[in-house]
Amino acid sequence: MAQDKETRELLIKSAKAEFMEKGYNKASLRSICSDAGVTTGALYFFFEDKADLFKAIVGKAVDGIFEIMQAHFEEDEDLVAGADPYAEPDEYIDDHSEIAQLLIHHIYSNYDVAMLVLTKSQGSEYENIVDRIVEITENKSIEMMDKISEKTGKKKKLNKYMLHLVVHIVVDSFVQLVIHEPDEKKALESIKKVFKMTMHNWTETVID
Repeated sequence: MAQDKETRELLIKSAKAEFMEKGYNKASLRSICSDAGVTTGALYFFFEDKADLFKAIVGKAVDGIFEIMQAHFEEDEDLVAGADPYAEPDEYIDDHSEIAQLLIHHIYSNYDVAMLVLTKSQGSEYENIVDRIVEITENKSIEMMDKISEKTGKKKKLNKYMLHLVVHIVVDSFVQLVIHEPDEKKALESIKKVFKMTMHNWTETVID
């Protein structure tokens, strides 16, 4: 059992290096096994294929991002449910400093995985991760505005094109920070400014 665990860890370590050097598409299972000092048969004992191996490396950290996002969306729903029905839509929106801190800390605690996903995942199931995050955030934002309209009795016309642009600004800012700013503290300070910029007068930007 201990030997199996050690072998799996060796494969994971070698695979990380291989994926980071060559990217998912060009990574070689044979090279990974050679570097780990095991046979390809040993690799297939632990992993179904290259996709399964890549998922074993990045899956948990990626799932953590979506869990943080989901918890935030649920908090937003609670905020709307308990808010004054006569409040203006802007009053339903917080400054997002908490989710900024949670996401940045999680990402930087898994920095090597984040770099793999953002720069080396082409050809894997994770290559469109940014688009998935944007889509989920857009859909949840639309749900949020519908709930606000229902709560206040004031139907608002959402400009989905502008919503898409604003969400992309935030998500792309995370991407650029992770790729180019290795310091977690500086990244957090920067993303808070991005949230402040985009959340300020949010409804004036995304509502016609």
